[in-house]
Amino acid sequence: PLRALRWRATDLQAPQTLLLIHGIWTGAQVWRRFGPYLAVHGYTTYAVWLRHHLPGADRSQLAGLGMQNYIDDIVAAVAELGTPVVVGHSLGGVIAQAVAAKAEPAGLGLLCSTAPRGMLTLSRPGLTLRAIPKFLGNPFRTRAMPMEFPFARNGAFHRLSDAEAQELLVHHVPAPRRVARQVAFWPPRAPRRHIHCPVLVAAGTDDRLVIPWVANRLAARYRVVPQLYPGRGHMLQLEPGWELVADDLMRWTDRFVA
Repeated sequence: PLRALRWRATDLQAPQTLLLIHGIWTGAQVWRRFGPYLAVHGYTTYAVWLRHHLPGADRSQLAGLGMQNYIDDIVAAVAELGTPVVVGHSLGGVIAQAVAAKAEPAGLGLLCSTAPRGMLTLSRPGLTLRAIPKFLGNPFRTRAMPMEFPFARNGAFHRLSDAEAQELLVHHVPAPRRVARQVAFWPPRAPRRHIHCPVLVAAGTDDRLVIPWVANRLAARYRVVPQLYPGRGHMLQLEPGWELVADDLMRWTDRFVA
């Protein structure tokens, strides 16, 4: 069973339940600002820790995990919650898309999301060549891949303060090497014809990890207009001005999600 942070809506007539999925190297704590804010505005919110990501968990169990393990866990969580709006950030976004193709969430929110299989998401071949040594590594190595702070600081966390970036590093969870390889080179499938719920695509124009070009491709896939935030980076839910992102998420939910 997965564990999650939970914020109960202050309004007993909560319009929707939201299930938030974190990205690679992080945990449910990246939603610590979104969760209470959404709850105060009437949305019961769960921020899940992916398998073996809970603080104090046995990290040796990460070895050998694959994306399908995460997907199966979230499909079960969606079934338990009924029909939540599933919101995924970064790696959590591609998990959310695969889940939406199997389950029936009320809505699908994608924040700085990576793409499912079948979509070319790197605009320049050189990016792929530079990523191979970092994400592929020794093909026989099974130990989970720790976060490299210079890579994370200059990529995902460059719009955060030094203190906040350092906190994310201290509490980071090593990524199962199989998962890292899959998200970079062989992501899960999420057939478009199997996804019937409303979709929100949002990204920062200054995201260095998942470039805005990916958001535009995802938006075209789902036939929606992407919500692009000028000057924002990869951590939309933590960077200054995160309230605007949360407000837009709620407005989209109220308008498009039944």
